[in-house]
Amino acid sequence: MLDSIDFNEIKQLFNPIEWDVAYVSADNFKKGGVRPIKHSHHFKGVPWAGIYEDGELVYNINDPTPYNGIIVAKYTEEANNYEFYDKSNEILNIKYRHNYNMVYVNFKEVALLSGFGHRARNSLIYNRKFGFQCKLCTYMFIPPIVNYESLEPNTDLLDLCDGCDDCIVNCPAGAIFEDRIDHIKCDNYIAQDIKWFWYEKMRPNISKEEVGLMKTTHISNYRWGKGVDGFYEVDGYKLKKDEIVIEIPHCRECQKQPRCSKSPYLL
Repeated sequence: MLDSIDFNEIKQLFNPIEWDVAYVSADNFKKGGVRPIKHSHHFKGVPWAGIYEDGELVYNINDPTPYNGIIVAKYTEEANNYEFYDKSNEILNIKYRHNYNMVYVNFKEVALLSGFGHRARNSLIYNRKFGFQCKLCTYMFIPPIVNYESLEPNTDLLDLCDGCDDCIVNCPAGAIFEDRIDHIKCDNYIAQDIKWFWYEKMRPNISKEEVGLMKTTHISNYRWGKGVDGFYEVDGYKLKKDEIVIEIPHCRECQKQPRCSKSPYLL
């Protein structure tokens, strides 16, 4: 375990064309770990994972003490591509294996508290570098991080949203309002897209009416295999049809340009 880690050395590991990196204090991790993402069960606490060094547990999952760390954004235009989790781990392992671990918190809250982006009207985080076209994840380091850039928290609405209602008008689920997001409408709309795709390709031995009544939680029980027009299988984070990667339909209208006229920008 290192005594301390220079933030600039962490940042240099990530290609700035594809990544953005910011420091997260222990206090901001703590705040982000007890605030909900969408559902009430996220109030239960901070589900940190255990960190091991030479086979010995040095940080227990039940230990409530947060440490400092980083938040990273990976530029992507793919709604369902989560391979960046593995990629960011590979990058950090170059120098910092056994000194960090990914932590599951309210990424949006941590991003705002760390000055990493602004809250937009569509409930998404507008990253300072990539706009909406990115995904976020956080890593906690046990050694103190030094020489980090200190950013001001951004808790106000994104100024680009002033006088603009692109996302409200164009949301196909009607889930975006002036002061809130109806996450039930959002989740159900996404679920319908996936359910009907599954039904049309796999034709399970049930009626369309039964598919329509399925709850969002049933989606995780779907099993791919021989479909009406090919063989479907899940390989890691991707769905394949006859060994060729395809996309499952997914609503991302609140991220897409020109649905939002505020295009992302690159530094």
